[in-house]
Amino acid sequence: MPPSQETDQAMNRRAMLLAPLLLLAACSSDHGLRRSAALLNDRLKVTMAPDIAGGTAAVQPLSNGALVTLLGNSDFPNTVDARADRFRDVRASVIEGLLDPSLIRVAVADTSPLPTYQRETRVRNVNQYFQDNGLSLTLVPDGPPPALPAGSTVPPGLGISITLVCPAHARPSGWSYEPSLPSCH
Repeated sequence: MPPSQETDQAMNRRAMLLAPLLLLAACSSDHGLRRSAALLNDRLKVTMAPDIAGGTAAVQPLSNGALVTLLGNSDFPNTVDARADRFRDVRASVIEGLLDPSLIRVAVADTSPLPTYQRETRVRNVNQYFQDNGLSLTLVPDGPPPALPAGSTVPPGLGISITLVCPAHARPSGWSYEPSLPSCH
C-alpha cells in the first residue's frame, strides 16, 4: 500500500476515535448550561417563594437563565433601613438566588404602565441596589429583552433578566496554586 493511503487511513481512524469525544464535549457544555439554568431557576423560586406566593413577583425559566418580574407599580425603598436589611426586600431575594456573579449577566427593564420617569427611576434604583451589593460587573447596559419560550408572555412590571455566561473550558480542579474558576456544571 502506498504511504499516502496508509497516512489517510491512519488519519481516518484517529478522526473516528476523536469524533465521539468532540460530540460528547459539545453536548456536555450544553448540558452544563441547562443544568445551571435549572439550578438558577430553582434557587430563585426558593429565595423568592414568599414574593411569588404573595403575587408580587414571578420567575420564568429561560434556556440560558431566568426572567424575574417584580409585579406592581410600587417604588423600591432606598432608605438606610432597606440597605441594612431591616425588612424583607424582594431585590435581596433576587440576589440571594443568583449563582456565582462571574457566570451571570443582569439586565433590568421596566414594562409597567407607569410614566416614563417613574419607570426609569425604578430601573436606576434596582441597578444601584445591585451595585451596592457588589454586582456592578454583572449589569449590562440597556439592550433587547431576552428570548422567551414560545407562547409565554411577560407580565407588566420590573423585569430582571439573568443570563448565564458559561466559560468554554473550565480550568481543571486539583492540586494547584491558582484558584479554580467557576463553570456551569
